[in-house]
Amino acid sequence: MRKPYRVAVAGPGGLGAPSIREVLRLPEYELAGVLAYSPDKHGKDAGELVGIAPCGIKATTDFDAFKKLDAEVVIFTARDNGQWGTDDHILALLEAGKDVITPLPYHYLKVRGAAVEAKFKAAAEKGGATLFGYGITPGFFNERLAMTLTGLTNDVEHIKFQEFFNAEPLAGALQTLQLFGFGTPKEVAEQNQMVAMMAENYLVEPIHYAADQLGIKIDKIERKPQLAVTKQLIKTPAMDIQPGTVGCVSYAWTAYANGKPFYTTEVYWFLGDAMRPEGCVGNDFWTVQIEGRPSLKVSIEAKGSFAKNLYMRPDEPSPPGYTLTVVAMLQAVPAVIAAKPGLMLPDMPQIHWKPDQRNE
Repeated sequence: MRKPYRVAVAGPGGLGAPSIREVLRLPEYELAGVLAYSPDKHGKDAGELVGIAPCGIKATTDFDAFKKLDAEVVIFTARDNGQWGTDDHILALLEAGKDVITPLPYHYLKVRGAAVEAKFKAAAEKGGATLFGYGITPGFFNERLAMTLTGLTNDVEHIKFQEFFNAEPLAGALQTLQLFGFGTPKEVAEQNQMVAMMAENYLVEPIHYAADQLGIKIDKIERKPQLAVTKQLIKTPAMDIQPGTVGCVSYAWTAYANGKPFYTTEVYWFLGDAMRPEGCVGNDFWTVQIEGRPSLKVSIEAKGSFAKNLYMRPDEPSPPGYTLTVVAMLQAVPAVIAAKPGLMLPDMPQIHWKPDQRNE
């Protein structure tokens, strides 16, 4: 039996904190170090930083020191809002020989162009490392679950993915809620192109990946805002949302092939039951629907415990959707370490097949 995998975490925030807690909880992993980006976190014990007992590992804001740590893999969760502001750090880690697993939109770099893809591939090969962009979106739901379902139907006409997240319980999320346009007039929120583009960078990569796997050429991708206002006052731990302002932020991306919709992705961030979208039965909830022969639909809800009817576990104060993302990354650690240097993509299940459908 091998020694525990030595895992470092970059960015001990929304996804980094549960990553640290899980690495410290599970005996198959060992925390090798933590890179923080806030000066006040420098030198703090990583355990205390994420609300648990001290672990003896101190967080650092010194990136050069961090990349020299004796770590096999880095769980990279630094905040960049999906705008690829962390390119330099990821490239440097790869060149330093550190495998990198990240939920940021580095899953299908082909979408950013051949030059960008080649740059990351070269950095990984130079350091003998592997880059794996993986989580739940992008990562599991579109690339693995949706593609698995295509293997159960003929005549795949349209794939639809929906993600629902109840942001109401989030404490300390004032800046995030304001950034997304909650509590603003609808016409103001609809002009907030930055939020739409942040989400788009995450969500169009899986669409292109699916199209390439299925041998389909995309004509265009259209984005549509679907924001909704609240009729009543909504009180959240972070802020109050006044009547007549945005209480649900939603966008849809539809890819067209041969002039017809091929793949639609919808995201909904909503505040409580008053703004719960139709068909959403959980706080962290996803659906994959395929129109085909036959058509089928799968829904997934995540909770801290179904047996105890807990949204969040007492020892894990992060939303279940965050924990799912962390689990996906940690489950990938052995495969990433064993992979050849370069860019790693999700293993494909048996997907929908047609003669001469895919390029040989």
